[in-house]
Amino acid sequence: MEEGSEVMEDIVFRGVEFSVKMEVDKGLLIVEISDSMTADQWRGDFDPAYIEDLTRKTGNFKQFPIFCSMLESAVRKMSDSVTLDLLTYADLELLRNRKAGVVSRPHGHQQSSVLTAKRYLILIYTVEFDRIHYPLPLPYVGKPDPAALQKEVRALKAELSTVSSHGMNKSAELEIQRLRAEMALVKEQKDAMAKVLERLQSGGGGAAPGREDWRARDVVRTLEEQLVKERAKSQRSASKRCQEQRLLLEQFDDLRASECALRVRVKSLTSELALLRRGRVTPVSGHICSRLDGEIYRSVSRERRSGYGTIRARSGSRERMDDRGQRSEERGRRSDSSGPRARIARPSSSPTGSRVQRFDPTAYIQDRQRRLKEGEVKKLVSIIFSFCHLCRSLMLSLLGTTSSMDTGAELSEIDARLLALQEYMRDLDTGH
Repeated sequence: MEEGSEVMEDIVFRGVEFSVKMEVDKGLLIVEISDSMTADQWRGDFDPAYIEDLTRKTGNFKQFPIFCSMLESAVRKMSDSVTLDLLTYADLELLRNRKAGVVSRPHGHQQSSVLTAKRYLILIYTVEFDRIHYPLPLPYVGKPDPAALQKEVRALKAELSTVSSHGMNKSAELEIQRLRAEMALVKEQKDAMAKVLERLQSGGGGAAPGREDWRARDVVRTLEEQLVKERAKSQRSASKRCQEQRLLLEQFDDLRASECALRVRVKSLTSELALLRRGRVTPVSGHICSRLDGEIYRSVSRERRSGYGTIRARSGSRERMDDRGQRSEERGRRSDSSGPRARIARPSSSPTGSRVQRFDPTAYIQDRQRRLKEGEVKKLVSIIFSFCHLCRSLMLSLLGTTSSMDTGAELSEIDARLLALQEYMRDLDTGH
């Protein structure tokens, strides 16, 4: 207990209510007891030496601060190990005789009025196997002076009016208002929850909504996880499609370059074929032709190797048809090349006995070169035909990712070139 602190509580002793007040002032323990009904007062002042000597006599020594703390705990009822009791002198003597083993009660004429009026506040300290009593004698003070009481009442009223006039309690009033509003809100919430509980209990399905909520939450969580997975899957597929589109565009650029080389080659061979038909042979340099053929075959083979499964599936039947056409053309060319030799080796004789036609080596060489050029042109045209079909398949696959007017125009142009090449091949077959 600190210096200057004061403790006051109402305690009932033996059916009578008393007001117990204790304080520590200037190193002294002041204990005051007043009867709530008769207003009788008892008061005692105790210094540290008296308290320590009292505890030493009981056999359980306590220092003054510790004893004050024990008394405060007993007044506030903070611990079960320390309690208080209020006895008269006769009760105290009876307690002493009982401890000493004496049964007789002291006579009343032997007690003085001072001892009779005195009261003893007993601090009882209960340990595991013992109870220690610390008696504090409190002399009778008497009843309070009415004049002093009235003076104290007037002082308290003046202090109260001063506090009210200065508005010292405004903050307290605001706090009270806030607490009242909060209490009203809590009451409303309590009433609403009570109504909901009553409705659920009356419906008999109090646990079902909770289970339904948990099921709905599980469904929502599952759907969210599926959405995240689908988003990741769509992102991966989109990146894969972008990569495929880039590869197709690169292949398309290579095909365009190959087409340009093929156009140059077709023009040169067409001009040479026309010159051969007129009998004026001006053969193109073999180095240029072989280089163009190498570029064309490398481009076509590269596109065939790097093409996708759908492109190969679309162009496979066309390539097989072209291969069969090439084999038939080679057989026709071999038969054509062997025909003149047979005719030259066995020239026909007229029935009238005309003169045998002479063998012309120059015409034979020119005719052989013309047939070789025609075979080469047919072979190149078949390659161009398969190449154009490959370009068309590639353009159709690109239509799945990019759609523009240029793509449609290029497809129509490729179809027109295919028709022109087919007509050209028919002309070559008929010999026009």
